[in-house]
Amino acid sequence: MPDLHSLPEGTWPEHAIRNNGPADLVIERLKLRELAEGWPCYRDACEWENFESIFHPDAYVYTTWSGRVSYKDFIAGSKAGMDKGAFIMHRCHGVTTDITPDASRAVTKLKATITQRFTIDGAEVDAEADCRFAFFFEKVDGRWGARFVRHWYEKDKLIPVNPNKVPKLDEAKLESYPPGYKCLAYCQELTMGVKVAPDMPGHRRHAGTVNGDKHDLLYRQAKDWLDGKAIEV
Repeated sequence: MPDLHSLPEGTWPEHAIRNNGPADLVIERLKLRELAEGWPCYRDACEWENFESIFHPDAYVYTTWSGRVSYKDFIAGSKAGMDKGAFIMHRCHGVTTDITPDASRAVTKLKATITQRFTIDGAEVDAEADCRFAFFFEKVDGRWGARFVRHWYEKDKLIPVNPNKVPKLDEAKLESYPPGYKCLAYCQELTMGVKVAPDMPGHRRHAGTVNGDKHDLLYRQAKDWLDGKAIEV
């Protein structure tokens, strides 16, 4: 078991501000919370014009099914998936933000559950993945927008909609997927005709795996962003 008492050394953005702080930065963090919560709220409701307002024009996003794509391509892919029956929803659970003292950059972490409806082996099921979104925000000409959005995929499960109808899964195949999103990946590949990215960031407890390595990398990238460095996420 990795040391869960702290983050990896050198990943905490010591110069950023979070919690309390000057009143003007509290207001800025509230703006960023509204933007971050817009991803699940706008996307789930197909409010695409509002969804676009979250991003700067050159922004990139990552998901299990899309990989790294521009946010415009993500919107197009989401619309196409919905046309084919994909049904993805989200629940928001909490938001934290690290912000630079000059309110020019921030990293907002949105804790959420991604829930997707599937029909597997004749049974309706919901794959639910507990995640954290990481929004890399920048203020340009007085306007906040996301440059990059990634997720930590931390833990998931598969829930039958009707408890009398439970699908039979290929156990070996299920266990071949990353532990943080194995049920979601199994169902997405089985039904959506996609190849799910196997190296999405996981939880701190996944240390020693590619998903654990990507967990730590995402924290380092967040610190670099808040330190004013040029990064590619």
